[in-house]
Amino acid sequence: MNAPEVRVGTGADVPLLEVVDLRTHFALPRGLLKAVDGVSFTLAAGRTLGIVGESGSGKSVLARSLIGLLPGGVTRTPGGQVIFGGRDLRALPERTMRTVRGREIAMIFQDPMTSLNPVLTIGRQIGQVLRQHTDLSSAAAAERAVELLSEVGIPDPRQRAREYAHRLSGGMRQRVVIAIALACSPRLLIADEPTTALDVTVQAQILDLLRRLQDRHAMALILITHNLGVVAEMCDDVAVMYAGRVVERGQAAEVLLRPRMRYSNALLQSVPRADSASHARLPVIAGQPPNLIDPPEGCRFAARCAHREARCESITPPETCTASDHRYACWNPLRED
Repeated sequence: MNAPEVRVGTGADVPLLEVVDLRTHFALPRGLLKAVDGVSFTLAAGRTLGIVGESGSGKSVLARSLIGLLPGGVTRTPGGQVIFGGRDLRALPERTMRTVRGREIAMIFQDPMTSLNPVLTIGRQIGQVLRQHTDLSSAAAAERAVELLSEVGIPDPRQRAREYAHRLSGGMRQRVVIAIALACSPRLLIADEPTTALDVTVQAQILDLLRRLQDRHAMALILITHNLGVVAEMCDDVAVMYAGRVVERGQAAEVLLRPRMRYSNALLQSVPRADSASHARLPVIAGQPPNLIDPPEGCRFAARCAHREARCESITPPETCTASDHRYACWNPLRED
């Protein structure tokens, strides 16, 4: 699955984002951990790409790799390109990347409480982003911060701008983080599990807000989630990650309805069903993901797959592409029907 050209979506002749053979490794005392190991995809302007997979599959590291938010000292980048708007972000100096983050590409992290400064008011934090990336005065930035809070649906935004993060509910804090991300009208928004810690009602409100704001600002969106129902509702396309690699990708409806890779199907089978008996055991994927310091030869899912063949354990399966641009890597795929 390391092909340099992989098209996700068909929204434009030239994609907004093109990721080519991206690799991010971490030098640990026990060896080199291959967290992202040869990921390629493209994303067109205005499209939504969902990235799914088990915890530890490399989703969040991939997101941080796109914008260079990785720990120094232990990070190795042995290869790959992140071409955004015609520029390879991996080739840019850090000073230039600081102008890209927040202004052209913004990110929403999993826990809004850790993203917000507890000693600064909400309005001041939004204002700092605006002052950093625009020529607004302090007064104009403060007024724009109130407008942004109103745009993301926070009641009495002028009063809330004077509040601190701990005074707000989890849903409101997430709306504040979204307001900060949208402050400079970025072309790409990366949302890393934006509804993880929220109850179901607030989750629905946040997802609806993201959808409306994406339409209003004509943004591309990368949505990282464990929730396949969210992918079905929100995403145009989906990429399934396993052990640092993307093992299946294509239009969301096709991948979710007709998965070809055995791991994708196992994820779908693990989703709780409303029509199941209350005492029924939930299906699980047996075994554990492989050690990414010493990943196995062949298909990395082989040890956990009930349909593995001898070659699955020794030869990496090639990528297969259907007429509808549905791509997968499996020696023994599910039939299309």
